[in-house]
Amino acid sequence: MALELKLTKELATVCVTASELAAIETLIKGELAKPAFVEQLDKIGNSIRDCFAETVAVLAPWLEIDNETEFCNRYDAAYADYKASYLGITNRPRLTSERAYVDYMLLREFKETQTAYPLLKTTFARLDEFIDKWITNDAWLAMTIENFVKMLYRFLTEIAELKQKDPTDAFTLYRALMIALHPYYAMLQNYRKVVEEPV
Repeated sequence: MALELKLTKELATVCVTASELAAIETLIKGELAKPAFVEQLDKIGNSIRDCFAETVAVLAPWLEIDNETEFCNRYDAAYADYKASYLGITNRPRLTSERAYVDYMLLREFKETQTAYPLLKTTFARLDEFIDKWITNDAWLAMTIENFVKMLYRFLTEIAELKQKDPTDAFTLYRALMIALHPYYAMLQNYRKVVEEPV
């Protein structure tokens, strides 16, 4: 099972994008308070946060299974549900990314984005790069979440097969990954709080 490290890396990457977006939003909102501008910036953030929320929703049911009895009783049904739905999940981050890009283009129409003030100029350049690399042209965020969802399915399939032979070993491997993923899950869950906290 070489998937564990790849899954952890993909989820960590999603968390890094959440941290970067939070930092950018905090810097901009700390300097600009015009309600219409902040509202448009929030639209971008909310669209991207939908990607993070989707990732949290995918992972939540698996983290709830935290002992071998629950694993033996609930895993097969949870796996069947995931198997039936995971392909439909993979396209959602792309749709929210497209919405974020449209909102970003509207934000760029505000004169505030053309400032010469060094802190804001640098921060808007950072936002431009973030949108370009992670949301639109390269779409790394959507691809990362898509990879995570698909690799999680592969991992869960391997666990389902092992569970038929040795439920204890299957749970041990399963639990080890869930423990590794939990801190990143918690970061994504708390992302909104980070953005809403005063600077």
